Amino acid sequence: MRRVFPCLLAVVAVALVASMLPRRASAADVSAERVTAIYFHRTHRCPTCLKMGSYSEEAVKTGFAQQLQDGTVGFYYVDFQDPRNAALAKRFDISGPALVLVKVVENEVVDSRNLTEIWAKVADKRAFLAYVQENVAACCEAGSPENRPQDSLRTAKTRAQ
Repeated sequence: MRRVFPCLLAVVAVALVASMLPRRASAADVSAERVTAIYFHRTHRCPTCLKMGSYSEEAVKTGFAQQLQDGTVGFYYVDFQDPRNAALAKRFDISGPALVLVKVVENEVVDSRNLTEIWAKVADKRAFLAYVQENVAACCEAGSPENRPQDSLRTAKTRAQ
């Protein structure tokens, strides 16, 4: 079920999707342009962290059922404290529970966004779900990096510099 991450830094998104699917993925199974929502959690989770993970999954699954089916949107849980996920956690600057949206175009991470407001919205489920769904929709609708508003998504290239 799990595959070794080939060339982790070059194709982190493809490796993530392939390693977390319950079956082996082929290149034909992965959409050329997609948004992946990753809920990073600790090995041992408190009730609030469990709730944030559950709400995040619900927001994506209820708001993007068709996109989940066709592969243009994905949702994954990742234990950032697991040594096998250390490179991925480092890649997205994860030091605590977080929901990160990753925009992938032609198998390259072109943008990512840490949805930090989930912490402030966890007490209001409706606001939490709306916040996540609005951000996923914005990522899905975003065109090439030069067509995005400056503040919409943080580019992976900028982060790498």
